[in-house]
Amino acid sequence: MSTAATAVVLRVTAALLGGYAFSAALVALLATALALAGMARSEAVVLAAMLGFVLYLLVLLWAFSVRSLARLWAVLAGGSVLGYGLLQLTR
Repeated sequence: MSTAATAVVLRVTAALLGGYAFSAALVALLATALALAGMARSEAVVLAAMLGFVLYLLVLLWAFSVRSLARLWAVLAGGSVLGYGLLQLTR
């Protein structure tokens, strides 16, 4: 497999899997934050889930527009770890 094909496979993998993990972490964190802020828990979950679809779409688009593959992986991995870490602190 050529270097360009490998880069495309890594970018698609980052966009799909990394974008999902990143979006899921932020959706869970947002739902928890909204519930802690006083919103009804069910409404907080629904609002966060709806915003999660938009967030995932934006992450997918960004994944194919960013120049550096290393930056893409770093932002998605770092954001996912940070989101899940902050979520654990709120529980």
